[in-house]
Amino acid sequence: MPNDFINIIEREIIDQLRDTFDTAHVFGQFPEAVDIDYPAIIVQLVASGVDEQFMGRQITFGSDDTPATGEVYGMVLNFHLIVDKESVMSVGDPEEGYKQRRLLNYLMLNVANTVTDLTFPDTVEIMERHLQAWSEIGYIPELELWGASAVCMISFKNWRA
Repeated sequence: MPNDFINIIEREIIDQLRDTFDTAHVFGQFPEAVDIDYPAIIVQLVASGVDEQFMGRQITFGSDDTPATGEVYGMVLNFHLIVDKESVMSVGDPEEGYKQRRLLNYLMLNVANTVTDLTFPDTVEIMERHLQAWSEIGYIPELELWGASAVCMISFKNWRA
């Protein structure tokens, strides 16, 4: 049975975001409105598929020079950050309480840093990763929520046998 690379990668991203932001709430999908806690980091898998087919479909993986069948496979994730009026995160030394738009700015930079510096288990060979610029940065006054979204593309070797 081939490795479940998509779930391995997605789980590693969620775990490392949770380690980095121990006071934020990291979700692997959009939570129900009644279940959401802030500040929220939502990791949403939105696409996956073959990125590049190898000639003859033969690849080698890592230091193993045994040919295997596979291709470069890609996945696209959206990262959504949502901060409410009451969200506070202690940052710096001495610690200072970041709130609202300042907290959103802090999360945007540090989620980008975390995703860019991610390490993966040896069982996964990441070929490329691209985190796009944050977009849809804004405020909804009726709900008193600040938010931002970014798209990330990750390509990896999908070897089968």
